[in-house]
Amino acid sequence: MYLSDVENGVQRPADYTLRKLFSELALPYDPDLIWQPDFSLAPLYQAILDFRMEVRDQLAEQLNARRESLMASCHCAQFLLARWIVQVSRGENRSAETLALREALMQMQAGLEGTDLCWYQLYLGIHEKALDEVESALHWLIQAAKSGQDEGVKALIDYHHADCLIRLHQPQSALLMNQRALDQFSHGGYFVRAIHTRIHQIDLFLNDEPAHAQALALRVRQEAEQFQCPHARLMAEERLALAALLLNQPEAALAHAQACVEVIHRPALLICGALAAYQCHRPEECQFFIDRGLAECRRKKQTDTTFRWIEALLHQDLKQLIQFSLQPDPLAGPLQKKLLLLRFQTLVEAGETQMACTLIQQACL
Repeated sequence: MYLSDVENGVQRPADYTLRKLFSELALPYDPDLIWQPDFSLAPLYQAILDFRMEVRDQLAEQLNARRESLMASCHCAQFLLARWIVQVSRGENRSAETLALREALMQMQAGLEGTDLCWYQLYLGIHEKALDEVESALHWLIQAAKSGQDEGVKALIDYHHADCLIRLHQPQSALLMNQRALDQFSHGGYFVRAIHTRIHQIDLFLNDEPAHAQALALRVRQEAEQFQCPHARLMAEERLALAALLLNQPEAALAHAQACVEVIHRPALLICGALAAYQCHRPEECQFFIDRGLAECRRKKQTDTTFRWIEALLHQDLKQLIQFSLQPDPLAGPLQKKLLLLRFQTLVEAGETQMACTLIQQACL
């Protein structure tokens, strides 16, 4: 009973009793390692919610400076949680350090409760999503939603939940979840988070309503400039490029792609830039986007079929065009229908009508 009172802060042992406790636990005697009632990860959580990554990094450095004392204290699990959250939020999801921290946390998660437990579950979901384990990610996000109370945290959970639904090809459910997150972020004053949530909305509209997606992307670019969010502005440029190409505006698509290609290397953008440059009769720029795309495919060990087909189109290599025409476009994303149409037209113009019909049949159209 007495030890329980000590652990819950009801009793504070005398110095000689503390020495006995430390001795039994085989710890060096240092009462300062235990009496830290004001320790909290709230500033780190707030920095992430505010999307202030420079503050996140400063707080991470401050925690690392206290590593030894925290690892020897009752706040060990919280310290490991903070380090792991920072690693995941930086995108270092597959690093050995990140995976080791996750393993350590899973063994001591009983030491987490309340807000810390909610953030632990939230970042398990984010980490699983980054590892392409979308079903598992949804499980942890739902668990986090059950224990989360803060409106900002709920909105962040909904934001990632919507992203999972997009990946599971449930656009209507994703749109509803995304709108709920957007409303919560806007109501709570998390304007930068609201900007990123609206970028997700753009992705939901790109396939079927590119004009609406274009209008949303223009708004996001304006807001990103207003709130000084350069990365969000570049993400808006990427969506503007995709929307413009889908709306048969190749000059605009090329200009938007060129504005963000040095930072954003996603295959859909590189495909968009290459196609727009081809349609604008600018072969050198088309080849630039193709080369960048092929390099990304090699780096990520992905198929390069789409870029090989565009390269064959650029050089009017009929044999290569036919060879790659019936192969899938897993990297195309929202440009899937556009590429299908271009392949169909190319095969018809080459007199390969039977193959053109097979292409449409394979696409289930």
